[in-house]
Amino acid sequence: MIQQKLDTYLDLCTQVYEISHPTPEADAYAFYRSYVMNAKGPVLEPMCGTGRFLLPLFAEGFEVQGFDASEHMLEALHAKAKLQGLNPTVWKSFVENLDRPDRYSLIFIPTGSFGLITDPAAIKTSLKILYEHLAQDGILLFEGETLKSMPQLGVWRGSNWLRADGKMIMLSSCATLEGKVCTSIGKYELVDHNSIIQTEIEIYKIRLYEPAELTTILKDAGFNEVKLIKAFNRNMDPEDNDEVIIFECRK
Repeated sequence: MIQQKLDTYLDLCTQVYEISHPTPEADAYAFYRSYVMNAKGPVLEPMCGTGRFLLPLFAEGFEVQGFDASEHMLEALHAKAKLQGLNPTVWKSFVENLDRPDRYSLIFIPTGSFGLITDPAAIKTSLKILYEHLAQDGILLFEGETLKSMPQLGVWRGSNWLRADGKMIMLSSCATLEGKVCTSIGKYELVDHNSIIQTEIEIYKIRLYEPAELTTILKDAGFNEVKLIKAFNRNMDPEDNDEVIIFECRK
């Protein structure tokens, strides 16, 4: 097992994630749900975060499991599940450490989370592990971010979110690019009555892809068929200026 430590998706980041993304976008949810409906066996969501997709799917009765490497994200997921009376199978893990007896009809990774795996060797290892955990004729479905999604570099930006208790979370961030890995430095600050009472610094990396490059990597991992789809429309091909492309990979 690869020993890893996660230095991102900490407490304040998780709170921002929950405030800013309480529910999945309707088009994205409908898109992934259409695949879940056709799955002929258990479904897996790696990097499931706070359960934004997993919990409503599980609540509908679908056999969806998930895992994430962030303790804070999983704490939020379990808290929401308890409030809803749900008990999904969810555990803490990195993709590279996935080792389950189940073989999944569908493995899906929404919201561009696949790009958080940035090391070339880790990418290859992760894809091979996901391939091995698919049932025969199973599908790996995920979003790949292209170079078109790159934010403005070298510029500090600020955002803020108001919590229900009146405290405010402020985020200052700046992005740089090295090769095809975009690095964002984020400073989260919790403010109460004009005083900063909590600070967290996160260095967030995401790999951007040329579609042909990622297709080659997927085929090298063993996938027999790789289809590129426009987000979130199963009937359309992606366009040159798309920031996100869906990759449908069949075992």
